[in-house]
Amino acid sequence: MDWTAPRHCAFMALCLLRTAAAADCPIEINPERVVVKYGDPVSANCTVTRTTRGMGWEASVGSIDMQTGPQSLVWSVSNLTDWNVEPKCYANFDTEPKQCLKKLNISLYKYPDSVSISNSPSGAMEEGRPYRLQCDVHRVAPVQYLSVSWYRFGVLLYNETFSEDTTRTPVDVSPTFLITLSHTDNKAQYMCVAELRLGPGGPPQKLTKISDPLVTTVLYKPVLKDPHVEHVLVKHGVEDEYLTCSASGNPAPRYEWKFPPGLPNDQQSQFKKGGVLMHLSPVFPGEYVCNATNSYGTVSKTFVVSLEEGRSRTTFWAILVTGIALAALLLIGYVILKSRAGKNSII
Repeated sequence: MDWTAPRHCAFMALCLLRTAAAADCPIEINPERVVVKYGDPVSANCTVTRTTRGMGWEASVGSIDMQTGPQSLVWSVSNLTDWNVEPKCYANFDTEPKQCLKKLNISLYKYPDSVSISNSPSGAMEEGRPYRLQCDVHRVAPVQYLSVSWYRFGVLLYNETFSEDTTRTPVDVSPTFLITLSHTDNKAQYMCVAELRLGPGGPPQKLTKISDPLVTTVLYKPVLKDPHVEHVLVKHGVEDEYLTCSASGNPAPRYEWKFPPGLPNDQQSQFKKGGVLMHLSPVFPGEYVCNATNSYGTVSKTFVVSLEEGRSRTTFWAILVTGIALAALLLIGYVILKSRAGKNSII
């Protein structure tokens, strides 16, 4: 029971009687809530559980004057376009309450005409700077049931609702979402989704409209695809070696090489001009530095090239010593066999 008395009540007892009478109003509406698409038909049945002197429907469209005799009465509209409609079923009685009414809970909705996404400021975006993504939803109602969600490659980032806005008629809304992009967001796809969440009585399928994807262009300084330092050990006998320097960047980076002291000029000219590959022939040890540069910065990669020394000499001596030892063993074995066999032996 509601113990809050209206301001026009002079006595608490009288207010309580009125509240109780309202709570005991013998009117039932089926369904209790209807959700209607703009322009579609709608109907609801009002039933009284006691004998009445008459009943009817009050409404801006489809009203029904008081009828005597019936215990139920259907309110219907073939094409509902009144955003402010509030149908009320009423009944008159000979006993208390003398009259009571009940309002039909009705929600008239409209699907958005369009949903689009944009970034502000527009155009290419720089890494590390904040930007606003804006979702423009045109002509949707009622906005209090609207939910706008932001996605990156299909992964939900943020959701916004408008439950405090009780505007019934179609409106345009343009919520924004603040982002700070990195180089991994270059060519990323962002979308916004407008959904009407109408609750009980609403259509079983989701009422969603998806924007076309916004493909972001991110400007960023070069980023190496491999470690900043790489050790290259060249085996003995190898006459050439390739050093690969690769970086991503937007704008595309240009490449410059710095060579170890003493590298002949003819070898310096062997690397690819403006490319990412350098060819050493013959191999010259030392540090080779690759610089990848664009208008947003520079990144460097160092190749430490060294030759594998002494492996062939060690291998030669190992084979020589092994051969001598084997020959000595064979000779000793022969001498022993010869001495045991005697003078007349053919060994």
